[in-house]
Amino acid sequence: MTEPQPPVPNGKSPKTWLIGVNLGLMLLVAVLSQGEPVVLAGTVVALAVINGIAAFLMAVSGKLNWVTAFLLSALLVFIIGLGICGLMLSNLGGMH
Repeated sequence: MTEPQPPVPNGKSPKTWLIGVNLGLMLLVAVLSQGEPVVLAGTVVALAVINGIAAFLMAVSGKLNWVTAFLLSALLVFIIGLGICGLMLSNLGGMH
């Protein structure tokens, strides 16, 4: 049986949905652009910059738990997205 999740400290809600939204947007763009590497690279950079700006705005407003969520989301989108773009550009993605 699975153990129940520990409660979130101080009544704060988890911010993991933010990463899911960003990765979902990346997947949507990949499907709509039919895997065009230039479009994917632009999307990855745009999402990373938007998340970075959002983290800065949250830092200025004093919401530090959101700063961590936006920075982690920007980092993961950048790493995963550019890794996928690199894989597509090196022609290793279609190994049959």
